[in-house]
Amino acid sequence: MPKKNDKLQETAHVMAELYELRIPGELIGKEVIDASARKIGIVRNVKLTFPPAKISIILKGLDIEIQLPIDSIATIGGVVQLKETIKQAEELEIRDVARLRDEIAKEITAYLS
Repeated sequence: MPKKNDKLQETAHVMAELYELRIPGELIGKEVIDASARKIGIVRNVKLTFPPAKISIILKGLDIEIQLPIDSIATIGGVVQLKETIKQAEELEIRDVARLRDEIAKEITAYLS
């Protein structure tokens, strides 16, 4: 027969995705540059998962989305600079960044409607 404490030990994981209403915002929509100085995407959203608490960013590139732990970020300023090279992501051109930002803005608008 199971003990009462067994139910308490079962852990439910909670996940939330965070967006900003302005693109580019403080983080969402900012260009992401990898350690090889390649423009590889933009920040799509921030993902929180707990327990245990984990914070990740979702990188949106050309035909790819990559979840990166927050500790893979070197700096956040005008762009998000990563500590590592992301080999599976293609390098973007300026028009690609604008298109990806438009896609995210439409996605956020759809959530709010």
